[in-house]
Amino acid sequence: MKNLQLTIITLFALLLINSCQGNGKQSEKSTTVTKSSDSVSTNQSNRRRGPDYQALKQELQLTAAQENQYDALLEKYRGIQEASRTTWTSADGKVDRMTMFEKMDELRNQQSAEMATILNEAQMKQYEAFTAQNSRRRPGYSVELINRIKSELQLDASQSQMLEAVNRAFEKSYHDAHDFYHGNGELAAEYWKKYDEERKKALKQVFTETQFEQYLEIVKDITPQGGH
Repeated sequence: MKNLQLTIITLFALLLINSCQGNGKQSEKSTTVTKSSDSVSTNQSNRRRGPDYQALKQELQLTAAQENQYDALLEKYRGIQEASRTTWTSADGKVDRMTMFEKMDELRNQQSAEMATILNEAQMKQYEAFTAQNSRRRPGYSVELINRIKSELQLDASQSQMLEAVNRAFEKSYHDAHDFYHGNGELAAEYWKKYDEERKKALKQVFTETQFEQYLEIVKDITPQGGH
């Protein structure tokens, strides 16, 4: 199992090196696809800024009491987010994107849990749909999807650990290539697909043949989210 972990890490490391070396050609290509990427970038600009919960408030038709609680909760998490920036930003201003996305996910889940105590069932469904549509999603498999794969494939402890390791290696490789595809949705999708192929190759070594077929069926609709 330790040898397999080293193989996975090496796979992604070599792939990243090759991607970096080929950056010159990809940069030239990115120039030719700028126009087609403009619409993608525009569509994702809201995600980069995050959900506009003040705009959503108008649609939720809150009572006066709910509105006060809603505003107070948003203000609370704005403060927490600002205070948390130091956990993913180094002294020279460099952003650790892995840490940032993990922390943002954690805060979003905490905010949603508290919001559920304020909104009624129908309002909460609307809130969750709005959040899912407008939030910046991590490029790796979500916790929910990871848990589904573990459950449906009936993975043992070692397989579960390797699934998480492979997914994290995928996510780190994609984040590390950020400077190459930043702002170019089409180029970002190319990177995502390349790393996803390596993720699947690695997991094929971890799963049985039957499990791997089940896994492919589960993730068949997972698509790249574009550049951030």
